[in-house]
Amino acid sequence: MQKQTFSLVLRQKREADTVNKQCKMCGKVTVFTDTTIRRHNANGKNIYQFAIYKCPKNHSWNKKLDIYKSFSEHVDPETLIPTEFETIKENEKISLQEITEQQVIELKVTVVEGSFRLDQTLASHIEGISRTEIVHKIKKGLILLNGILTKPSQKVSLHDTISIHV
Repeated sequence: MQKQTFSLVLRQKREADTVNKQCKMCGKVTVFTDTTIRRHNANGKNIYQFAIYKCPKNHSWNKKLDIYKSFSEHVDPETLIPTEFETIKENEKISLQEITEQQVIELKVTVVEGSFRLDQTLASHIEGISRTEIVHKIKKGLILLNGILTKPSQKVSLHDTISIHV
């Protein structure tokens, strides 16, 4: 069985959004604008991602966006980031028509900025296959996340490996 490996870069488009909120420093309700800057804090078990918002007087407020699990064992950084693989970016797609039946496509997630579902991510990065077909392949075990059967709504994380058996 042949394996074709790609590096997957996932970035969510960010738009500066605004929130009306009580500013503790100004003492009144004011408009906070997203600076599109992200901050990460860790407590040992979890990594928290925050969006930094600013009011017109430059006071800041941090909105919690996501919580990630940290690694519990030592991980060699050399094994995490593939360098010799072809990178698939936002607007690029993989064509499954050129791939034979005995081939496996492996996608290694090297960048994740935002929240991405497995089925939606694959539907946006694979040409000629619908999201419904991807969901059926996930349920049949033809698409695995980190070598195990998962649900289509599973969130894709940094350093995940997605295996597609054609």
